[in-house]
Amino acid sequence: MAGPALYAELNAVRALVAHGLADVSTASEMGQFWIRSACARLAAIDAVLVEAAGVPLAGVTMLAGISMLAGRRVRMALGRRRLARHPTPGVPGHTPRRPGLVIVPETLLHARVRLVSATLRHVGSGRWSAPELRRAALADPVTRRLAEADLLLCQAVDCMERYLDDLAKG
Repeated sequence: MAGPALYAELNAVRALVAHGLADVSTASEMGQFWIRSACARLAAIDAVLVEAAGVPLAGVTMLAGISMLAGRRVRMALGRRRLARHPTPGVPGHTPRRPGLVIVPETLLHARVRLVSATLRHVGSGRWSAPELRRAALADPVTRRLAEADLLLCQAVDCMERYLDDLAKG
């Protein structure tokens, strides 16, 4: 996937996660362990996606070498700059905030779909088997960060589902 298309997708995922985090963090159960854990993971996703945008794509040899040597701070600054060039889309169908968490916010589930889709398009259609994706994540820093963001998003959704299960049992 070309840089500008990837940056637009990452901005869309960031917007969905931000809306989902807002829904979760306004829940009256913020002191509950599973909700705090979900919020921490959702907050970490933004930094991972910004860093993914700051890692140059393949083919930019000189800039890639400098960026990989310079470290996370440079990748974060470069990622913020790249993402700022692309408008943050609105969130269609965003549900209004509720006083308590009743379901996992739909925006987070949509964010996961868009993130996985962007990752698969970035990797390329001929490399979607599990071993090939694992190799891509080891070889490509962008894919590695997208996989990390997906893991954090899955963990956040799992935490919310665990909380809702506990609530239903109690």
